[in-house]
Amino acid sequence: MADTRIVAAEPSAIELAICARWRVDAFSMPRTSFEQELRSLQQLSADQSLGVLLVAKAAGAPIGACLLVESEFEPNHDVAPWLTGLFVVPEHRNEGAGSVLVRAIEDQARQRGFSRLNLYTSEAAGFYARLGWSIADRTCWRGIDATLMVRDL
Repeated sequence: MADTRIVAAEPSAIELAICARWRVDAFSMPRTSFEQELRSLQQLSADQSLGVLLVAKAAGAPIGACLLVESEFEPNHDVAPWLTGLFVVPEHRNEGAGSVLVRAIEDQARQRGFSRLNLYTSEAAGFYARLGWSIADRTCWRGIDATLMVRDL
């Protein structure tokens, strides 16, 4: 992924709308509208002390995104911070963009003084395990069987 750039989204970036659409479409957020998700991403990008939205770009176009957030929606575990919302457009999957985004979020967490990062996944435990993440628990989260994974930084 030599031609992939990772950038922190700015509050007025066009990528916010793209990422909001990806999140609403990809992550089964029936209680969240596109407008609500866009506002949430705008707030996050305006105050990056609480977290960050990182966008992967190839040839100048957004191809993926991932977030570092203080808290997950209604988590079953009282831990922080969280890697959440890793998404890569289908035509760029299996090219390394997801791994680059995960590493960039880990770096963001380290820079903020965190020694451990958490995530939930329902389908990608193997992917995260290959990147050094460990399974901490299996749970039912919002009606979905999920795996809590952790990464010591």
